[in-house]
Amino acid sequence: MKTYILRSEDDKYYIKDTKLLKDENELKFVSSQIAFLKALAKKPVSSDIVAKTLKISKKKAEDYAARLNKLELIKISGKKEKQIYSLDSGAVSLELNDSESKFNIREKRIKDSGTSRFYSNFIRDGKFDGYICVGSTDPHGEYRAVSKDTHHAMYLTMFLGQFIDLPVKTPVVLDTDVISKNLFKNNLIVIGGPVTNLITRDINSYLPVKFIKEEGWGLKFRDGLHTRDYEGVIEKMKNPFDKTKEIILLAGVRNIGTFSSILAATKFSNLSFASYNGEKPWSMLVRGYDIDGDGEVDSVETVR
Repeated sequence: MKTYILRSEDDKYYIKDTKLLKDENELKFVSSQIAFLKALAKKPVSSDIVAKTLKISKKKAEDYAARLNKLELIKISGKKEKQIYSLDSGAVSLELNDSESKFNIREKRIKDSGTSRFYSNFIRDGKFDGYICVGSTDPHGEYRAVSKDTHHAMYLTMFLGQFIDLPVKTPVVLDTDVISKNLFKNNLIVIGGPVTNLITRDINSYLPVKFIKEEGWGLKFRDGLHTRDYEGVIEKMKNPFDKTKEIILLAGVRNIGTFSSILAATKFSNLSFASYNGEKPWSMLVRGYDIDGDGEVDSVETVR
């Protein structure tokens, strides 16, 4: 079994294999051979060069190498008359006791506290708790609408995949599945507006920012009705069907508005949720922009 040193720096993780020692005598010997090991740090070295570098006899170099090889710190290759030594381990560690704790790298990576709080009910012990609900791509509902938001869920799942293990069963479900299988009493991340996602339709009356049908659909924000295609919302509230669960809505007036909301909740989550303190209900208006002019939304503006 390999043992590693894990180092965290600038929101990245670095690992190095290490030889784990439990015997103090082994550690004392290895400590006396630091110069020997450092001589091999950059590339494999012959026994002749090691002896010359350390100013010891070739016999001593071979004896030391044999012990270090037995401890699995170096590898020995080549012919007996000219052995070649190379490092077998990048570090040495001493285990002082048997206590250890389970570490989930994905969960620990949620550095931003606002993002962590926002998704806290959905990410537990490195597992995803709930369902991601997208609109069906078949004509459905009173408008016989076909969802064009479904593929945007992939961006969200890629984001969440940084923090969770791969689920045994897919947590992505259609709005029609939530209805037919009665999945309402779960944590839900709902994607898309009330025309293409029937769950948004069913929870619309509970939302802090509601969708209003008034000469086309719009979002009733505190400063008026927002109807521009690139506008959307991020909303979070207690699940009205089970108050111990939560619902997150990522939706827009049009398809581009929905993607703008997803972008704000993922790529720009550190900015979107910087001041989020666990409020429920909570809402944020989002506007998506194509800054680099390639025809796709790549930046967002948020309004609380």
